[in-house]
Amino acid sequence: MAFFLSLLVSLNLYAAPSMEQLTTLGKNRQPLIVDGQGILYISRDRKDHKDPQIYFKSFLTGEEKRLTFQRGHIINGLWLNKDQKIVYASSTDEEKETPFALRKYIRYPASIDTHFFFHLSLKPTEIYTSQVDGTNVKRISKHSGFDAFPAYIESKDKLLFSRLEKGKINIFSRPLKAAKRHSGKKLIDTQGHDLGLQLSPTQNHLVWYRFSPDFKGSQLMMSKNDFKDLKMLTADDGISWSPTWHPSEETIIYSARRGQDKSFNLYEVSVKKGCQRKITSLPGDEFYPTVSTDGLSILFTATKSGSEQIHKMPYPTPFECEIY
Repeated sequence: MAFFLSLLVSLNLYAAPSMEQLTTLGKNRQPLIVDGQGILYISRDRKDHKDPQIYFKSFLTGEEKRLTFQRGHIINGLWLNKDQKIVYASSTDEEKETPFALRKYIRYPASIDTHFFFHLSLKPTEIYTSQVDGTNVKRISKHSGFDAFPAYIESKDKLLFSRLEKGKINIFSRPLKAAKRHSGKKLIDTQGHDLGLQLSPTQNHLVWYRFSPDFKGSQLMMSKNDFKDLKMLTADDGISWSPTWHPSEETIIYSARRGQDKSFNLYEVSVKKGCQRKITSLPGDEFYPTVSTDGLSILFTATKSGSEQIHKMPYPTPFECEIY
Protein backbone atom coordinates (compact mmCIF):
# COMPACT_ATOMS: atom_id res chain seq x y z
CA MET A 1 0.00 0.00 0.00
CA ALA A 2 2.82 2.40 0.90
CA PHE A 3 4.57 1.66 -2.41
CA PHE A 4 1.31 2.20 -4.32
CA LEU A 5 0.72 5.61 -2.73
CA SER A 6 4.33 6.63 -3.38
CA LEU A 7 3.90 5.66 -7.05
CA LEU A 8 0.73 7.74 -7.33
CA VAL A 9 2.47 10.75 -5.81
CA SER A 10 5.44 10.40 -8.17
CA LEU A 11 3.08 10.23 -11.14
CA ASN A 12 1.13 13.23 -9.82
CA LEU A 13 -2.04 11.13 -9.78
CA TYR A 14 -2.74 11.30 -6.05
CA ALA A 15 -4.97 14.23 -5.06
CA ALA A 16 -4.65 15.72 -1.59
CA PRO A 17 -7.87 15.67 0.48
CA SER A 18 -10.15 18.62 -0.22
CA MET A 19 -10.08 21.41 2.36
CA GLU A 20 -12.60 23.99 3.49
CA GLN A 21 -11.78 27.24 5.32
CA LEU A 22 -14.31 27.76 8.11
CA THR A 23 -13.26 31.19 9.42
CA THR A 24 -12.27 34.46 7.79
CA LEU A 25 -12.66 37.35 10.26
CA GLY A 26 -9.69 38.06 12.51
CA LYS A 27 -7.20 35.35 13.40
CA ASN A 28 -8.60 32.07 14.68
CA ARG A 29 -7.17 29.00 16.36
CA GLN A 30 -7.83 26.01 18.64
CA PRO A 31 -11.11 24.66 17.23
CA LEU A 32 -13.09 22.38 19.52
CA ILE A 33 -16.15 20.57 18.20
CA VAL A 34 -19.10 21.04 20.54
CA ASP A 35 -21.72 18.30 20.65
CA GLY A 36 -21.61 18.01 16.85
CA GLN A 37 -23.38 21.38 16.59
CA GLY A 38 -20.48 23.74 15.95
CA ILE A 39 -17.01 24.80 17.03
CA LEU A 40 -15.60 26.64 20.00
CA TYR A 41 -12.43 28.59 19.15
CA ILE A 42 -10.15 31.49 20.04
CA SER A 43 -10.37 34.62 17.85
CA ARG A 44 -8.32 37.81 17.96
CA ASP A 45 -7.54 40.93 15.90
CA ARG A 46 -11.22 41.66 15.27
CA LYS A 47 -12.90 45.01 14.71
CA ASP A 48 -14.31 45.03 18.24
CA HIS A 49 -11.29 43.60 20.04
CA LYS A 50 -7.62 42.84 19.49
CA ASP A 51 -7.14 40.46 22.41
CA PRO A 52 -8.12 36.77 22.05
CA GLN A 53 -11.72 35.92 22.95
CA ILE A 54 -13.79 32.74 22.77
CA TYR A 55 -16.31 32.33 19.95
CA PHE A 56 -18.81 29.69 18.88
CA LYS A 57 -19.75 29.04 15.25
CA SER A 58 -22.83 26.98 14.33
CA PHE A 59 -22.48 24.29 11.68
CA LEU A 60 -26.19 24.69 10.84
CA THR A 61 -26.40 28.46 10.32
CA GLY A 62 -22.74 29.44 9.95
CA GLU A 63 -23.30 32.26 12.46
CA GLU A 64 -20.62 33.28 14.96
CA LYS A 65 -21.30 34.20 18.58
CA ARG A 66 -18.82 35.77 20.97
CA LEU A 67 -18.84 34.04 24.37
CA THR A 68 -16.30 36.01 26.46
CA PHE A 69 -16.13 39.76 26.99
CA GLN A 70 -13.47 40.30 29.65
CA ARG A 71 -10.23 42.10 28.95
CA GLY A 72 -7.10 40.00 28.84
CA HIS A 73 -5.37 37.31 26.82
CA ILE A 74 -7.41 34.08 26.57
CA ILE A 75 -5.35 31.11 25.41
CA ASN A 76 -7.67 28.10 25.43
CA GLY A 77 -11.24 27.04 26.03
CA LEU A 78 -13.15 23.95 27.20
CA TRP A 79 -16.90 23.36 26.88
CA LEU A 80 -18.85 21.63 29.66
CA ASN A 81 -22.03 20.71 27.83
CA LYS A 82 -23.85 19.32 30.87
CA ASP A 83 -23.55 22.62 32.76
CA GLN A 84 -23.61 24.90 29.69
CA LYS A 85 -20.34 26.41 30.87
CA ILE A 86 -16.96 27.15 29.39
CA VAL A 87 -13.64 26.79 31.21
CA TYR A 88 -10.67 28.79 29.98
CA ALA A 89 -7.38 30.49 30.90
CA SER A 90 -7.12 34.28 30.79
CA SER A 91 -4.66 36.96 31.87
CA THR A 92 -7.48 39.27 33.02
CA ASP A 93 -6.74 39.47 36.76
CA GLU A 94 -3.01 38.84 36.49
CA GLU A 95 -2.67 41.99 34.36
CA LYS A 96 -4.69 44.01 36.86
CA GLU A 97 -2.84 42.75 39.91
CA THR A 98 0.75 43.22 38.72
CA PRO A 99 2.21 46.52 37.42
CA PHE A 100 3.36 46.20 33.84
CA ALA A 101 6.99 47.06 34.61
CA LEU A 102 7.21 44.27 37.22
CA ARG A 103 5.37 41.45 35.43
CA LYS A 104 8.43 39.94 33.76
CA TYR A 105 10.37 39.79 37.02
CA ILE A 106 7.61 38.71 39.39
CA ARG A 107 5.54 36.33 37.24
CA TYR A 108 8.21 34.53 35.21
CA PRO A 109 11.19 32.66 36.63
CA ALA A 110 14.48 33.73 35.07
CA SER A 111 14.85 30.28 33.48
CA ILE A 112 11.80 30.77 31.27
CA ASP A 113 12.18 32.54 27.94
CA THR A 114 8.61 33.51 27.10
CA HIS A 115 9.42 33.86 23.41
CA PHE A 116 10.74 30.33 22.97
CA PHE A 117 7.85 29.24 20.78
CA PHE A 118 5.68 31.84 19.06
CA HIS A 119 2.65 29.54 18.72
CA LEU A 120 2.31 29.29 22.50
CA SER A 121 1.89 32.06 25.05
CA LEU A 122 3.18 31.78 28.61
CA LYS A 123 1.51 34.98 29.80
CA PRO A 124 0.48 34.95 33.47
CA THR A 125 -3.02 33.45 33.41
CA GLU A 126 -5.69 32.17 35.76
CA ILE A 127 -8.44 29.64 35.07
CA TYR A 128 -12.05 30.86 34.86
CA THR A 129 -15.52 29.52 34.21
CA SER A 130 -18.53 31.33 32.82
CA GLN A 131 -21.89 30.53 31.27
CA VAL A 132 -21.93 30.16 27.50
CA ASP A 133 -23.63 33.56 27.22
CA GLY A 134 -20.65 35.23 28.91
CA THR A 135 -22.32 35.74 32.30
CA ASN A 136 -21.40 34.50 35.79
CA VAL A 137 -17.62 34.74 35.33
CA LYS A 138 -15.87 32.90 38.17
CA ARG A 139 -12.15 32.73 38.85
CA ILE A 140 -11.12 29.16 39.68
CA SER A 141 -7.38 29.44 40.34
CA LYS A 142 -5.35 32.01 42.25
CA HIS A 143 -1.64 31.57 41.72
CA SER A 144 1.11 33.99 40.80
CA GLY A 145 2.00 32.99 37.25
CA PHE A 146 0.80 30.63 34.55
CA ASP A 147 -2.24 28.36 35.12
CA ALA A 148 -3.70 27.07 31.85
CA PHE A 149 -4.81 24.19 29.60
CA PRO A 150 -7.67 22.82 31.73
CA ALA A 151 -9.08 19.32 31.30
CA TYR A 152 -12.05 18.12 33.34
CA ILE A 153 -12.84 14.58 34.57
CA GLU A 154 -16.56 14.88 35.20
CA SER A 155 -17.02 11.62 37.15
CA LYS A 156 -14.39 12.75 39.67
CA ASP A 157 -15.08 16.50 39.61
CA LYS A 158 -11.36 16.87 38.95
CA LEU A 159 -9.98 19.83 37.05
CA LEU A 160 -6.51 19.14 35.65
CA PHE A 161 -4.29 21.97 34.46
CA SER A 162 -0.70 23.06 33.80
CA ARG A 163 1.03 25.40 36.26
CA LEU A 164 4.34 27.24 36.03
CA GLU A 165 6.05 27.00 39.41
CA LYS A 166 9.72 27.20 40.38
CA GLY A 167 10.86 27.29 36.77
CA LYS A 168 8.92 24.18 35.67
CA ILE A 169 5.47 23.61 34.22
CA ASN A 170 3.85 20.67 35.99
CA ILE A 171 0.37 19.17 36.09
CA PHE A 172 -1.90 20.03 39.00
CA SER A 173 -5.49 19.21 39.95
CA ARG A 174 -8.29 20.67 42.03
CA PRO A 175 -12.05 20.17 42.31
CA LEU A 176 -13.86 22.37 39.81
CA LYS A 177 -16.89 22.83 42.04
CA ALA A 178 -15.09 23.27 45.37
CA ALA A 179 -16.86 25.84 47.54
CA LYS A 180 -13.66 26.85 49.32
CA ARG A 181 -10.37 28.06 47.89
CA HIS A 182 -8.20 25.18 46.73
CA SER A 183 -4.60 25.91 45.78
CA GLY A 184 -4.19 22.76 43.71
CA LYS A 185 -2.36 19.45 44.13
CA LYS A 186 0.73 18.61 42.08
CA LEU A 187 0.25 15.31 40.22
CA ILE A 188 3.45 15.12 38.17
CA ASP A 189 6.85 16.52 39.05
CA THR A 190 9.21 16.54 36.08
CA GLN A 191 12.26 18.54 35.10
CA GLY A 192 10.55 19.36 31.81
CA HIS A 193 7.34 21.27 31.08
CA ASP A 194 3.96 19.51 30.71
CA LEU A 195 1.28 21.28 28.64
CA GLY A 196 -1.83 20.74 26.53
CA LEU A 197 -3.73 18.05 28.47
CA GLN A 198 -6.39 16.28 26.41
CA LEU A 199 -8.81 13.70 27.82
CA SER A 200 -9.85 10.77 25.65
CA PRO A 201 -13.55 10.64 24.63
CA THR A 202 -14.25 8.07 27.38
CA GLN A 203 -12.18 10.19 29.82
CA ASN A 204 -10.12 7.12 30.73
CA HIS A 205 -6.81 8.35 29.29
CA LEU A 206 -4.81 11.54 28.88
CA VAL A 207 -2.39 12.79 26.28
CA TRP A 208 -0.21 15.91 26.48
CA TYR A 209 3.15 17.23 25.33
CA ARG A 210 6.31 17.57 27.40
CA PHE A 211 8.97 20.13 26.56
CA SER A 212 12.58 19.56 27.56
CA PRO A 213 13.90 21.86 30.32
CA ASP A 214 15.50 24.13 27.69
CA PHE A 215 12.40 24.14 25.45
CA LYS A 216 14.41 22.87 22.48
CA GLY A 217 12.22 19.84 21.89
CA SER A 218 8.97 18.20 22.99
CA GLN A 219 7.36 14.76 22.88
CA LEU A 220 3.86 13.36 23.38
CA MET A 221 3.06 11.67 26.69
CA MET A 222 0.13 9.39 27.50
CA SER A 223 -1.28 7.83 30.67
CA LYS A 224 -4.46 6.68 32.34
CA ASN A 225 -6.51 9.52 33.85
CA ASP A 226 -4.85 8.85 37.23
CA PHE A 227 -1.42 9.23 35.56
CA LYS A 228 -0.58 5.56 35.93
CA ASP A 229 0.96 3.59 33.02
CA LEU A 230 2.80 6.68 31.84
CA LYS A 231 4.52 6.30 28.48
CA MET A 232 6.10 8.41 25.75
CA LEU A 233 4.28 8.18 22.40
CA THR A 234 6.89 9.93 20.27
CA ALA A 235 10.69 10.00 20.30
CA ASP A 236 11.46 12.29 17.37
CA ASP A 237 13.66 15.33 16.94
CA GLY A 238 12.07 18.77 16.87
CA ILE A 239 8.77 19.74 18.46
CA SER A 240 5.64 17.60 18.80
CA TRP A 241 2.65 19.34 20.36
CA SER A 242 -1.13 20.12 20.35
CA PRO A 243 -2.36 16.49 20.40
CA THR A 244 -5.98 15.37 20.08
CA TRP A 245 -7.71 11.99 20.25
CA HIS A 246 -9.35 10.20 17.37
CA PRO A 247 -12.85 9.11 18.55
CA SER A 248 -11.76 5.46 18.35
CA GLU A 249 -9.06 6.25 20.95
CA GLU A 250 -6.70 4.14 18.85
CA THR A 251 -4.68 7.07 17.48
CA ILE A 252 -3.52 10.57 18.37
CA ILE A 253 -3.35 13.39 15.81
CA TYR A 254 -0.87 16.15 16.55
CA SER A 255 1.36 18.88 15.11
CA ALA A 256 5.13 18.50 14.66
CA ARG A 257 8.13 20.20 13.13
CA ARG A 258 10.95 17.78 12.44
CA GLY A 259 14.41 17.61 10.96
CA GLN A 260 14.94 20.23 8.28
CA ASP A 261 11.27 21.20 8.14
CA LYS A 262 10.66 24.91 8.65
CA SER A 263 6.93 24.52 9.27
CA PHE A 264 4.58 22.41 11.36
CA ASN A 265 2.55 19.60 9.81
CA LEU A 266 -0.11 17.26 11.17
CA TYR A 267 0.85 13.69 12.03
CA GLU A 268 -0.95 10.67 13.44
CA VAL A 269 0.47 8.05 15.81
CA SER A 270 -0.98 4.68 16.81
CA VAL A 271 -1.47 4.45 20.58
CA LYS A 272 -0.70 0.70 20.73
CA LYS A 273 1.79 0.21 17.90
CA GLY A 274 3.63 3.54 17.89
CA CYS A 275 3.70 3.75 14.09
CA GLN A 276 3.08 7.14 12.51
CA ARG A 277 1.98 8.84 9.33
CA LYS A 278 2.13 12.39 8.05
CA ILE A 279 -1.28 13.91 7.26
CA THR A 280 -0.57 17.41 5.89
CA SER A 281 2.18 19.14 3.89
CA LEU A 282 0.67 22.56 3.26
CA PRO A 283 2.38 25.94 2.90
CA GLY A 284 2.74 27.45 6.36
CA ASP A 285 1.89 25.73 9.65
CA GLU A 286 -0.88 23.36 10.74
CA PHE A 287 -1.60 22.87 14.43
CA TYR A 288 -4.35 22.45 17.06
CA PRO A 289 -6.20 19.61 15.30
CA THR A 290 -9.49 18.15 16.49
CA VAL A 291 -11.52 15.28 15.03
CA SER A 292 -15.28 15.18 14.47
CA THR A 293 -17.23 12.78 16.67
CA ASP A 294 -17.97 10.53 13.68
CA GLY A 295 -14.26 10.39 12.86
CA LEU A 296 -14.78 11.60 9.29
CA SER A 297 -13.28 15.10 9.49
CA ILE A 298 -10.28 16.89 10.97
CA LEU A 299 -10.47 20.55 11.92
CA PHE A 300 -7.27 22.47 12.57
CA THR A 301 -5.57 25.86 12.53
CA ALA A 302 -3.55 26.63 9.39
CA THR A 303 -1.58 29.64 8.21
CA LYS A 304 -1.60 28.82 4.49
CA SER A 305 -3.81 31.86 3.76
CA GLY A 306 -1.31 34.18 5.46
CA SER A 307 -3.05 34.33 8.84
CA GLU A 308 -4.30 31.79 11.37
CA GLN A 309 -7.64 30.39 10.17
CA ILE A 310 -9.59 27.25 10.94
CA HIS A 311 -9.82 24.67 8.18
CA LYS A 312 -11.60 21.37 7.71
CA MET A 313 -10.50 18.32 5.73
CA PRO A 314 -11.64 14.68 5.43
CA TYR A 315 -9.95 12.24 7.79
CA PRO A 316 -7.58 10.23 5.54
CA THR A 317 -8.61 6.65 6.30
CA PRO A 318 -7.46 3.98 6.66
CA PHE A 319 -4.41 4.37 8.89
CA GLU A 320 -2.00 1.61 7.90
CA CYS A 321 1.11 1.40 10.00
CA GLU A 322 3.50 0.93 7.12
CA ILE A 323 2.63 4.41 5.74
CA TYR A 324 4.84 7.25 6.94
